[in-house]
Amino acid sequence: MQAFVRLAAALLILVVAGSSFAQLPVAIDPEAMIERIVAVDEKQRSEVRDLVLDADYIEGELNDDGLFEEKVRFVKKVYLRFLPDTTLLHQEFLEYYKDGKLQDEGKRDKEASEREKKRKKRKGRDVSSSILDPFYSDQRDNYNLTYLGVSEESIDDFVCHHFRVDAINENDRLINGDFYFDAESFHLVRADFSPAKLVKKLMFKLNELNMSMSYTPTPEGYWVPRQFDIQGKGKAMFLIGVKFSGTEYYRNPVVNSGIDDKLFEVTDGK
Repeated sequence: MQAFVRLAAALLILVVAGSSFAQLPVAIDPEAMIERIVAVDEKQRSEVRDLVLDADYIEGELNDDGLFEEKVRFVKKVYLRFLPDTTLLHQEFLEYYKDGKLQDEGKRDKEASEREKKRKKRKGRDVSSSILDPFYSDQRDNYNLTYLGVSEESIDDFVCHHFRVDAINENDRLINGDFYFDAESFHLVRADFSPAKLVKKLMFKLNELNMSMSYTPTPEGYWVPRQFDIQGKGKAMFLIGVKFSGTEYYRNPVVNSGIDDKLFEVTDGK
């Protein structure tokens, strides 16, 4: 029933757009839609100062049959502080499981510390990343945005507008991907993306890296992260094949709780 209502809303949007942009050869103006998407995102960022999430991160490998085998699980608390030009991230690691067994606090803290150092060094995509950068005016010269219409299939039970994003140049800081926006609110429902260029290092060659970020509305109408997926393939030293996969699930969002600034202070001088 919900999907039917949203489909009707999407069709109504197309009809209205067709009357509003009658001079155009298409039923809807993609540039006007992009402006609406950015305006909706900016409005939320102006209202949401911080966000706290409970999270479960599950990491493993894909076996030869393509099935996921869990290796590591973290139970975490995720804190986000939204600033005009960036988003600050702090993670509190509460539990650490290895091969299904709960590890003691010492092993948890050691593993968490090593992972945090690698995350900051690599500067990869995570829950704090600005996924909508390609739609903002200061990034548009780096991308081709193509409107592909209303998605034939619902995305997480939402009727969505579908945009294809392609980086103009190969750059590891740019992305290629498919973006799906709720036809009713114009909030991002899901983005499936990958780096426009894969980084290759001496000891490891990454051949494939696919990511997906999904969002869901809160009772107050704010859209917050729901799930982040990452899958990749590569070769380590001595040409050892590596397949990895990880998923982080987010729940119990708390908006504007007033996070202590001390959580985001840098204490190691880096």
